[in-house]
Amino acid sequence: MRKTLVFAVASAAAVGSLFAFSAPAQAASGSCPKESSTGIGFCLYYNSGQAGAYYRWSGNTGGVSNLAGLVYPNNGAGAGQAVKNNSASASYTMGGGCVCSGEYVRVFYNSGYLGNYDTVTSNTDKALVKTYNQNASWSAYSNL
Repeated sequence: MRKTLVFAVASAAAVGSLFAFSAPAQAASGSCPKESSTGIGFCLYYNSGQAGAYYRWSGNTGGVSNLAGLVYPNNGAGAGQAVKNNSASASYTMGGGCVCSGEYVRVFYNSGYLGNYDTVTSNTDKALVKTYNQNASWSAYSNL
């Protein structure tokens, strides 16, 4: 029943965000696979060093204006915990493997893409510093 509830909350949040990201993958901790058809994946991790449970979005770039209601779905440390204000690191994967300065994600301190933020460039991992355990929204950007 709990898995169904977690999936329902995650699905509603993904649809409600009005962005073309799919629900999180149910996978082992410490690995953020990219979406096979688009080659794009963004993950927030419960622990530093891209470890522990993670929440993955895949598909076209977009964002989530409020992480409230999202829960880390997989088996690592932090599974079942809220994503909002509980993330220590992130990773952003783009197809093609380039580290493109014009493709990045910002993780924001406040909901609505406001406040201090950490920037995660394409195909990199990032320790959250300004938003460590104080993350409330994220948005993807492209200057290409």
